[in-house]
Amino acid sequence: MAVSEVAGGDVQRLDPKVRQVWAIESGGPCLALTVVGAAVAAAAGLGGLALAVGVLGVAVTLGCIAWSGAAWRRWRWSAGPAALELRHGVVIARRSAVPYHRIQQIDVVRGPIERLLGLATLTVRTAAATSDASLPGLAASNADDVRRFLLERAGRDDAV
Repeated sequence: MAVSEVAGGDVQRLDPKVRQVWAIESGGPCLALTVVGAAVAAAAGLGGLALAVGVLGVAVTLGCIAWSGAAWRRWRWSAGPAALELRHGVVIARRSAVPYHRIQQIDVVRGPIERLLGLATLTVRTAAATSDASLPGLAASNADDVRRFLLERAGRDDAV
């Protein structure tokens, strides 16, 4: 994704690698709890329960992985003429617009899994805490350029 595409107001998709981030963040803890729960049940001599916990845990983990793919397919964003526009949501479709004149700060956030996969999230801060927004799944190489572009649209200085 080039900044020229963003500047043109084209609808953008998130980097496909964000599906892996979401799958690990949601499915990882579930899988860990499954292993612990099955081990505890097995150690207590409850082999049937251990098997049930294992099967259920794997099913939920696979559901988390499927959900991350569905969430990625539904995510879109664009830099419209007056606002940053975000569209996402699997069950509940959400559309939000953050007017440029309300943007006060944009942070680039990279968690450990995002760093591993070369991704970043932009956290957009406004004067009203309820209108803050996050734009996940950007290639780390483009995140700073998108951040600067949005700050220019907002009329803010990039003090970093």
